[in-house]
Amino acid sequence: MGRSLTAITAVAVTTLTALLGTGPVAHADRAGSRSTGDGPVVSGTYSTGATQAWQPLSKAWTGGDPGRSVDATVTVDAGATRQRYTGIGFSLDETSVSNLWKLTPAERERAVRLLVDPRHGAGLDRFRLTIGSPDVIEHLPFWSEDDLPAGVTEDFGLKYFSVQRDIDLHIIDTIKLIQRYNPKATFFASAWSAPAWMKTNDRFTGEVALKPGSTTDYYQVGKLRDDCIDAFARYYVKFVQAYARHGIRVDALTLLNEPGMDVVYPAMDISIAQQQKLALAIKREFRAARLNSQLYVHDFNFWDWKDPNSTATKNYYRIFEDAPDGSVSGRQVRDAADAIAFHPYWGDPQVMREAYEQTGKPVQLTETSDLSPSTILDNFRLDAGSYILWAQTTDQDGGTLHWTPSRDNNIDWDKVGATTKWPDRLVTVNTVTKDFTVRDELYKIGQFSKYLSPGDVRLESSAAQNGVSNVVYRSGTGTYVAVLGNSATTDRTVRIDGAGRSFAVTVPAGSFATYRWKSHAPAGSATQAP
Repeated sequence: MGRSLTAITAVAVTTLTALLGTGPVAHADRAGSRSTGDGPVVSGTYSTGATQAWQPLSKAWTGGDPGRSVDATVTVDAGATRQRYTGIGFSLDETSVSNLWKLTPAERERAVRLLVDPRHGAGLDRFRLTIGSPDVIEHLPFWSEDDLPAGVTEDFGLKYFSVQRDIDLHIIDTIKLIQRYNPKATFFASAWSAPAWMKTNDRFTGEVALKPGSTTDYYQVGKLRDDCIDAFARYYVKFVQAYARHGIRVDALTLLNEPGMDVVYPAMDISIAQQQKLALAIKREFRAARLNSQLYVHDFNFWDWKDPNSTATKNYYRIFEDAPDGSVSGRQVRDAADAIAFHPYWGDPQVMREAYEQTGKPVQLTETSDLSPSTILDNFRLDAGSYILWAQTTDQDGGTLHWTPSRDNNIDWDKVGATTKWPDRLVTVNTVTKDFTVRDELYKIGQFSKYLSPGDVRLESSAAQNGVSNVVYRSGTGTYVAVLGNSATTDRTVRIDGAGRSFAVTVPAGSFATYRWKSHAPAGSATQAP
């Protein structure tokens, strides 16, 4: 589990297209100014929660109201490009899936449609799969995709590999339901541990011990066997291939979820040297299998990537340095890595921007429990390409999961499952009435996910002003998307100024609002993000 601006580059805008809302007609108190400018109309939507979800906003015109007084100005630099958008979504962990399957079939479809349908729902479009058990499951025991029968101690040929548990637990059924309502949905995957037989302690769940001389600090005992690095890489390939046979493309894998975590739920330690060799092995096995899935390294906290002020951090940025024994070069690992994945539980999110600028690699936020749309906006402004929520469906008591912060290697997992509660997640399933509720944040999150598409490029834009924050993207077809957040208790009039045009809009109090406009700028007028 855990900003800059350059001068405006003018781009001629010749045609603007309205953003079509899916809600009822906007209220009269959102009408605003009706002064027509010299350009076509721009339209948008806003959300404050379930009662005002994806509502159309009053029209604005480019070039309109040049002298209108505004509360804030968003200045967009169309020539300064940053990261590409990858997606917003949640994990398909076994606990979340299990609770969805306690709904009636009709309610389950209604829930999934509300979450992922880009026209009638929030349009969430990026989902994390778990390779075997993660740290939250409802149904014991924990499992890998290559558990061995009694009497068998190793399986280098992966003869016993199977995703049957994924089928039995309705994980694949849930993915198919998501694909039905959002055919553009994408999927990546993480393992919490290698199968038990690949580890030094022959145990799939974590095992901890006190660090020498300490009574409070622990380390992870279970480590990946050096002779199993190649087998673990092939295990990943088998997972991608197995899901492909079910019509599910896994477009990326993370190297390992939170390597070295001192926990007793499924976990494993891999040293920096092993991470380097594993990264090269995974890409080698991908090529041999003719797979083009990407590889995300790290998949851990900001703090664990790099913290120059601490001697305790793992400093996993060293994966990109030459191995001391000369066996692997940092350049080889950089070439194998397609992105750096982060979790936000410890450390400074500014690390994402530093990693992006120092390595040239995209950064992805692959796990978080923070539902705040303001945090999404802030993370995107720090160059995150994605924002993936962790374990967001529980029952009405916040339970039906097995997770513990305990460092007891002989924990009673049945007791953990009966007592551990995570209330107030994004989705709550009532197992008595067989229906569900969602938190109001979903609708504000949809102001990003409904209107952004993978590949859209973020543009530099000015900082928050007078309670109004912003993030701005441009698609390959020249469509611009601005998401504005108004934290004030009153409406804010905002001027969006950039791409050779400007217009004023009213952002309702306590809302997130999205505007789109399109430019037929000459090809090559601005550089694209890496």
